[in-house]
Amino acid sequence: MSARPRMTRWFSPPRLASIGVRVAISTVFGRFADRRPSMAAERPLDPQDIDPVYDYARQSLQDDFWFDFMADTGDGWDSTYAVARLLAAQHINPSGCNENLPRGRVLIMGGDEVYPTPSAEDYKQKLENPFFEAYRKNPWPDTEAPDLYAIPGNHDWYDGLSAFLNLFCWRQRDGVWSFARPGGPIGGRRTRQTRSYFALKLPQNWWLWALDIQLSDYIDQQQVNFFDHVARNWMGDNSNLIICTGQPDWAYVDTEDPERTFDHFSYMESLARKAKKGHRVRLVLTGDSHHYSRYTEGDRNYITAGGGGAFLHPTHQLKDRTFQWLWPPPDGPEVPPLAPGEVRQKNYTRSFSLARDPNGRAHVFPEQGTSRALAWRNLAFAFYNWDYAATLGIFSIIFAWLLHTNALIDGMTLARALTVPIDFGGALRAYFALALTSPWPSLLFLAVLAGYCYFADYKGYWRIVAGFVHTLAQGAVAVLLTVIAARLLPLGDNIWVLLAYIGVAGGLGAATVMGLYLLLSLNWFCVHWDEAFSALRIRHYKNFLRIRIRTDGGLTVYPIGLTYTPSDHGAELRNPQLSPHLIEAAVSIR
Repeated sequence: MSARPRMTRWFSPPRLASIGVRVAISTVFGRFADRRPSMAAERPLDPQDIDPVYDYARQSLQDDFWFDFMADTGDGWDSTYAVARLLAAQHINPSGCNENLPRGRVLIMGGDEVYPTPSAEDYKQKLENPFFEAYRKNPWPDTEAPDLYAIPGNHDWYDGLSAFLNLFCWRQRDGVWSFARPGGPIGGRRTRQTRSYFALKLPQNWWLWALDIQLSDYIDQQQVNFFDHVARNWMGDNSNLIICTGQPDWAYVDTEDPERTFDHFSYMESLARKAKKGHRVRLVLTGDSHHYSRYTEGDRNYITAGGGGAFLHPTHQLKDRTFQWLWPPPDGPEVPPLAPGEVRQKNYTRSFSLARDPNGRAHVFPEQGTSRALAWRNLAFAFYNWDYAATLGIFSIIFAWLLHTNALIDGMTLARALTVPIDFGGALRAYFALALTSPWPSLLFLAVLAGYCYFADYKGYWRIVAGFVHTLAQGAVAVLLTVIAARLLPLGDNIWVLLAYIGVAGGLGAATVMGLYLLLSLNWFCVHWDEAFSALRIRHYKNFLRIRIRTDGGLTVYPIGLTYTPSDHGAELRNPQLSPHLIEAAVSIR
C-alpha cells in the first residue's frame, strides 16, 4: 500500500504555483484542445437505439432500482475512504431512517474525481486505492458488481481530460475499426461509459443525462446533438428526467448578469421541452460545492451533494436566487421564434429557493450556524497554513532588507533610523521616508496591491476597494511590527536579529491578516467562500445520495451525511465505526 495522502494544502506556495500554471494552460488552450469532438468521432454511437449496457429498464419491474450519487472525491485518504466504505456496504441504516438502504446498482460520480490536478498516479492513490480497500472490506460476487459512471469536473480537465478518459472511458464497443473491450475496474465496480457524457435509461420511464461542461460551463455542439437525439428518438413519451451536471449554476448565478453563468445549463434543460414529447425535468444533481444543499423551483429539486471526500465548503453564504431570464423554466411555455431584427427579451422569471423545514432552517449540511462558526477558524490561518506564512515572512525580510539598504545610503542602519526620532510618530515618518528613498520598495508595494486586487472576489469597483483595503491592512501590520521591534528590542546595529524578528512576526502577522480578510469577506459579504474553507482543509461533514426508483414510478432521494470522519492513518487500516445519518427527511418525487 502506497502512502495515504492527507488533505490538499491549497495555500502551499508550490501547490499554488503548480495549480496556477495548470489553470492558465487549460484555460488558454482548453477550447483548442477540447477532446470531446474527437471523442465523438472516434467512439460513435448507434443512432437507432441506446447502447444495451446503458439500458437499466430491462431489469425486473418487480424490484425497486437503487443507485448512488456522489461528487468531489479523491482528496484526503480519511474522507474519501470513509465515503467509499459507506458506498461499499451491502446495506446502511442511517440514523433518522427507519429502513435499511441497499447498495446502489449504479454509482454516479458527479465531477472532480481527484484533487488538486489529475494524473494517473493521483487517480491511483487518491481514488482507486481507497475505493479498492473499501471493496476488500465488503467484497461482492462478480455477478453483483455495481456499475460505475463519472462526469469530469474542472479539476479532471486540467490535463485536457487525458487521465480521466484512460480511467473511466476504457470500454469500447465492437465495430469496423475497433474490437470490443470491457471497462476497467475501480474498487470492484466496472466502468461502462465510452465518452465523458452519457444517457442512462432507468426503470419506470426515468432517464438520467450526465453532462460534461468542460472548464468554463461550455457544452460542445456534438454533446448538444447527442442529448437532443436522445430526447427526440430514444426517450418514451412523458419521460421523467434526472440531469447530472458539473456545477450548481442555480446557486452560482449572478442575478445581475445571468448570461455569464446560466446560459449553457438553461439550454440543456430546455432540450427536454423542445422534444415536444411531454418530458419533465424532475431532479438535477451536481457537486463542485463541497456540501449538501437543496433548492427547489416548481416541482423540481436541485441538489448539490459534493461531499465525497474533498475539503468542506460553507453553506451560510447560500441564499435564494431570483432573476429575469431569456427562456422559461423546463416546464414553461413554448418560446415563439423571433421576428427578423427582433431581440430576445428577458420575459421569464427563474426563481430558485433553498428548501427549508417548518422552522425556516435551510436543508443544508452542515447547518448554516455551524458553517458560520467554522469560518472563525480563519483567525488561525497561520497555523493551518504555516508554509504560506513562512513565504510571507520571507517577503517581509526582503522588504525590510530594501529599507535597510536605503538607510545605508544615509550612513545609518534600519534599526538606528527608526530609533533616532524621539516619538513614535517620528519613527513612522522615518519609515516612509526610507521606503521612498529608492523605487524598489514602492514597486514591491504596487506588485502586492495588484496581487490582492486580483485575488479579491468582489464585483466591479468593489474589487479594487477590497484589494486596496487588504493591502493597506497588510502594510500597516508590517510597518507597526518593524517600528515596534526597532524601538523596543535591544538591537544595536545588528540587522540580522531585526530581520529574523521581522521574518517570524511579519509572516505570522501577514497570514493572520489574510485569515481575518477571508473571515470578514465570508461572514459579512458572502464572498471568498472557496478560499476561506480551502484554507481550513476540513475533512468532516461528508455526504452522498442514495436514490430509489420504486415500482410505482416514484423516486426517493435519501441524503446521507457523515458529520465526523475518523482518522485512519496507521500501518493497518482500523476501519473505525462510521455514524451516517439522514441530512433531511427523504425527498419524495412522484
